[in-house]
Amino acid sequence: MASDPNKLFFSGTAYLGMPFNEDFRKLVFEGMELYGINHGASRNNNITLDIFSEAEKVAAKRFLSDDSILVSSGYLAAQLVIQHYHGSHQFLYAPESHPALYFGAPLISKTKYTDWVEQAIKEINSAKKPILIISNALNNLTPEIFDFAWLSRIDLEREVVVLVDDSHGVGIMGEKGEGTYSKIPELPNIQKIVISSMAKALGIDAGLILANSALINKLRTSPVYAGSSPPSPGILYAFVHSEHTYNQELIKLRKNINNFIAMLTIGDGMFFIKDFPVFLVENQALAEGILTKGIHISSFPYPDPQGKKLNRIVLSSVHKMGELEILADTINILNSRNF
Repeated sequence: MASDPNKLFFSGTAYLGMPFNEDFRKLVFEGMELYGINHGASRNNNITLDIFSEAEKVAAKRFLSDDSILVSSGYLAAQLVIQHYHGSHQFLYAPESHPALYFGAPLISKTKYTDWVEQAIKEINSAKKPILIISNALNNLTPEIFDFAWLSRIDLEREVVVLVDDSHGVGIMGEKGEGTYSKIPELPNIQKIVISSMAKALGIDAGLILANSALINKLRTSPVYAGSSPPSPGILYAFVHSEHTYNQELIKLRKNINNFIAMLTIGDGMFFIKDFPVFLVENQALAEGILTKGIHISSFPYPDPQGKKLNRIVLSSVHKMGELEILADTINILNSRNF
């Protein structure tokens, strides 16, 4: 199967290819016909649209939580929770925590996540104040999935809230793309909350909060929530009616990941983890070689704009077999030349 290397694109975060999915796009237009392009009124208005509550019920069920809130962005979802706990809780940030979760200019640990965990347990168990743990569900840059089993080592008398950003896991991680919420241990002294940007795998400009109903109801009383506009109702309609499409695209994505890995005869200079579509190109010469062949991979300094380039290959469900073959063949040839 022939493909034009100059049009090969292995970057971005549209893991399930939703911006290009015809079935999904039709549902978006259908939803806009029903509900309009946007709905600028507060969610606490006495006049609202049924699609908002319907989408929240669907999100809670799909991502295995008790309840959910949908807001206009992942940043707003993060800040709604952060500001709710500001003043009452001491904030403890894990390494690689996303800037959307920041309040002010926090000190973020530069240690490895596993080393930070040991320090965090000691700090939490000796704290005078309730703790809000803030962490990503995974590091999509390196990549690395974080395990939250360590929460069971926190003293039972300590009151703890754990806030996890699952923006790069919702829709693609877990058996059916359910994400991280159900993977966080249920413990009597720990309130768990998962937030996510839905603009990655799900293709929706909205933010998601997953938690128990008691907390969700409290968050609905926040002035931040009352004063903000909701997501586009038309696109939420598409979300509600796209479960089959999401499932089919997840199957395609996992097939692409497995096929690509199988095509690599020499995988030197790259790092990847099971079922995650991001491949870290650790060898700068290999990354430059791929780019010179007209294959577009993610390659720029991050998070420090003045630092070293971070080079990554990102697969999606829309990549064709021929495109994967060209990428894999290029990598194999470059590696055989000791790049």
